[in-house]
Amino acid sequence: MSKTKPASAEKPYLREYFLEQRRLLCENEKRKDDLDTEIQIRLLLSREYRAADTVLLYMARRHEIATSMILNAAFANGKSVGLPVCTDEHQMIFRRIASVSDLVPGRYGIMEPNESCESINPDEKTLCVCPALSCDMRGYRLGFGGGYYDRFLNGFPGKKAALCYSDSIIPVIHSFDFDIPMDVVFTDSFTRYMK
Repeated sequence: MSKTKPASAEKPYLREYFLEQRRLLCENEKRKDDLDTEIQIRLLLSREYRAADTVLLYMARRHEIATSMILNAAFANGKSVGLPVCTDEHQMIFRRIASVSDLVPGRYGIMEPNESCESINPDEKTLCVCPALSCDMRGYRLGFGGGYYDRFLNGFPGKKAALCYSDSIIPVIHSFDFDIPMDVVFTDSFTRYMK
């Protein structure tokens, strides 16, 4: 990934900048796999993961940080696993899956739990793992622009974690009242706690 930093903290500019960085990283599959593995290991060794009874994950697309190792570990560790479903009301809910055989193609071509999977009501022992193009030093996350996670996390009682490449951490992302900061950000070279 590029060692230069973006010239603006405005979200539209940052989104374009970091999407291009991701595109370039995806051209080097081994490098991306190595970074993704390191990020997932950091999360799996964390107190947030160990304390969670339920882990809410996303099914990573090619340009997102992988979550397959976390998914498999959560099943092996006896944790409840939830994956998101985007509704017609531009909201997101999480449904519990027992295995990947519970997944079907959903909106945007992303695999999601089938309709027979029950909805999850998060509590204090729920860890929500969020995708991020970038994060700032305050824990604010730059997502892919839909606002689904910020709406879901409003009032969320558990722990909020983002997965982000260390080269994509910047000092400040311009934030708004509806933006929800993370409690912790896991990167390939460090873990950043906000509290």
